[in-house]
Amino acid sequence: MFEVLCLLLGRILLLLIGSYELLWRLRERLNALWVSWSYDLWRSPAARELHERRVLADCRSQLTKTPQHLVLVISPADAGVDAVLLRRIFDFALLVGIKHVSLYDRREKDKGYVELAELCRSTSEEKGRSFVWPPSPSNSETLPKLKTNGYVNGANGSHSTQLQLHQISPSDGHALIADVCRELYQGRETPMVQDLLKQKREALTEKITGMLNQRLGFEAPEPELGMVFSRQTCTYGLLPWHVRFTEFHTHPSGRRFDVETFANILCKYSRCEQRWGT
Repeated sequence: MFEVLCLLLGRILLLLIGSYELLWRLRERLNALWVSWSYDLWRSPAARELHERRVLADCRSQLTKTPQHLVLVISPADAGVDAVLLRRIFDFALLVGIKHVSLYDRREKDKGYVELAELCRSTSEEKGRSFVWPPSPSNSETLPKLKTNGYVNGANGSHSTQLQLHQISPSDGHALIADVCRELYQGRETPMVQDLLKQKREALTEKITGMLNQRLGFEAPEPELGMVFSRQTCTYGLLPWHVRFTEFHTHPSGRRFDVETFANILCKYSRCEQRWGT
């Protein structure tokens, strides 16, 4: 009798959890639908573009620092981030002066995974890991005249007409570290490794970091800002040695992501005091 009661309570608990999950997803979908309708339908494409440029210009004028490298982390369960949204984020990043954007999509090929090669042309014929956005260089005369505070991240408000994009795969994380450590262990008797072991620990760390960056397939500074599209803050194995000082902001799955959301995240990053260790 006790076992039957426990089994019944367990099924009731699973039913309640499933109902909560269903209601939560329905709420987020309705919220995204309402915001999308109220934001997009009453504006023409030209008016919407003008509004986005104004928001980003105002945001950029208030920033005390601008990230040079932004990394986008998409959880395996996220269904709201598609190619359309990524194109808009790339445009936003280009307008505020960000130079590098990395995409770390943990979804499967048939469940929303976005391949950057389908969005823009590759800058590396061998590896196909680095791209530019937009695919065709923009004319500087067509770029919006953004207000700045006179000094934005040391660039006096100037920024490139193209954005550097990088595709990161799950095999670039812990598996890459294991591969580098295995290579160093196999060559532990070589003069190079023996010399590293005799030096300070920083020398070995710099060597490992260099080997990791070489295998990564592209050159980019460590990302200062990360946007996680997930219900919880998790990096999902994103380049552990590459995000030591990254400031992460989580955007819950299913919620609307627009230019105001992007600008708010940049303002929060600008106000935060990043810790560089002791």
